[in-house]
Amino acid sequence: MAKKLLSHQMTRREFLLGSGLAISGLVISCRLSGEQAGQTLPAQGNTPPAKIPTGVIPTGVMPTVDPEARADMIFSNGKVLTMDAAGTNAQALAIKGDRILAVGSDETVRALVGGETKVVDVGGRVITPGLVDPHNHFRLVGLMKNYYIPLMPPEVTDTRTMQVALKEILKSKKPGEWVMAYYLVLTDNMEPDKSYLDPVSPDNPVFIFHIGGHWGTANSAALKLAGVTASTPSPEGGIIQKGSDGQPNGLLYNHRAMDVVRRFAPPAAPELIKSGMLDTQTYFAACGVTSFQDNNVRGLDDIEAYRQLTEEGKLFLRNDIYLTLEWPNDLQEKAQKVVPFDNGVTRFKGFKFLIDGQTPTAFCHEPHNGVAWNLSTWDADVFKQTVRTLHDTGLQICTHCIGDAAADLALDAYEAAMNANPRSDPRHRLEHVILTTPQATQRIKDLGVVVSTNPHFLYVGGDSYVNIYGEERSHRIMVTREWLDAGVHVTIGSDAPTMPFYNPAATMAGAISRLTFSKKVLNKEQCMTIDEALRSHTIEGAYAAHEENEKGSLEPGKPADIAVWVDDPTKQNITQLARTTTVYMTLVGGKVVYQA
Repeated sequence: MAKKLLSHQMTRREFLLGSGLAISGLVISCRLSGEQAGQTLPAQGNTPPAKIPTGVIPTGVMPTVDPEARADMIFSNGKVLTMDAAGTNAQALAIKGDRILAVGSDETVRALVGGETKVVDVGGRVITPGLVDPHNHFRLVGLMKNYYIPLMPPEVTDTRTMQVALKEILKSKKPGEWVMAYYLVLTDNMEPDKSYLDPVSPDNPVFIFHIGGHWGTANSAALKLAGVTASTPSPEGGIIQKGSDGQPNGLLYNHRAMDVVRRFAPPAAPELIKSGMLDTQTYFAACGVTSFQDNNVRGLDDIEAYRQLTEEGKLFLRNDIYLTLEWPNDLQEKAQKVVPFDNGVTRFKGFKFLIDGQTPTAFCHEPHNGVAWNLSTWDADVFKQTVRTLHDTGLQICTHCIGDAAADLALDAYEAAMNANPRSDPRHRLEHVILTTPQATQRIKDLGVVVSTNPHFLYVGGDSYVNIYGEERSHRIMVTREWLDAGVHVTIGSDAPTMPFYNPAATMAGAISRLTFSKKVLNKEQCMTIDEALRSHTIEGAYAAHEENEKGSLEPGKPADIAVWVDDPTKQNITQLARTTTVYMTLVGGKVVYQA
């Protein structure tokens, strides 16, 4: 039996605070001796064996098997949801080396048993492809524990408790030391200005930001270090907010404005970044994730960290990385200096833009009740030209878009680049895609653009969407059913750590229920089914990176990336599913990387 990769069940708070467990060297080989075969996992209730569709692997056919083709490992007596094109279910699955050897009935697959085959009776448990998280900020998840300081519920819920927490933190800081922190919700003021920070932090620069990552507050000490005064203009695409007295009040919106201050804070050390990434791998493996796509790699050093960790064998979850371009000069300073690579685990896949911020600064066609409604982070012409240049590299482009004007600008840029250079299936992407026009759906389909969205946003932010955009536009929030019905490829991801949920089950629960925090269902007609949610988190996640022929489904020849569930996700109610933070077993390339 493989050892646990985690020593206990993680709580949400433990995720946010991190683990501290190193996982280097804990990849367990699946090839065991013959005397260890015949293992049985604890049964999951009274789940009946899955029925085998005809035409997959005929139940009554016992193939003649070459001894060299005997399986190394077999999972039997299960409910195998293959996520293949036909939607096939099966009972058993065989692994040879790092690949899937066969999928079918118990009888057929057991014909592949050899003297050294490990046979695991899963007791009716559900087996799915390893989950693919197509949108997260993997390296940042670890930094939320070992670099940034959490100001999170239940300890911090309003500005008073935030001040109490900051005062306590500053007791261990020397004068002049930075405090970099984040919060989830402050019930009395979601966007506090410097007047809330200055009374408790006169001698230390402080920068706190909303966990979503697109607005924050600097105290007077931090503003002074950054040289931000009444005469400091807002950078293009960002807002340095001023008070009624004309002085900066500390509030900074969008990354370009936030960078004006936070670039003066000491950066995270390379080894701190790496250790945080390995901690993050622990969390992801424990909830069945075998592949992820980091859509916010901000520097060339971060790309090198990925390369080093995978080549050292420490980072084993398959990953695709996208370099973020925040400023026009990033094209020359970063994008054109990258040498794409694929070392078997990490692949450099392309580039990422943010064309607007979060809900308060969503770039929209019509006014809304946020801070700014007509602010694009990039000049439209410069953005289109930069997209055109990067399209010509043959790599993918992802664009963060919250407002409907942001989505349309991204589509305009993609269409112009594709018309100028008609590459075959560039498969560019829209990320988040909160608000869109009715006309955008057909354009997305026609251009072959992938929608990568995050339905669990609706739980934390759904009520605010209605307040900011209004009732009429709220019917256009994250129209997943409309996209699916139109034939758009839709994938769903965690966006960890910008929401307090990293587990795929919570993302799927959001897609199925569309529940907001006030327990309202936001546009019930847009709900996905559990099957659609599973597909969106497996094969469609692979499709989003041009990898559907390599992973995302349980089919012979594909890597044995597998999740064995504790409970059947297709039978759980929404509350149960949302709280599913671990699976029973996770395998990457046939090796057990997590065991409950």
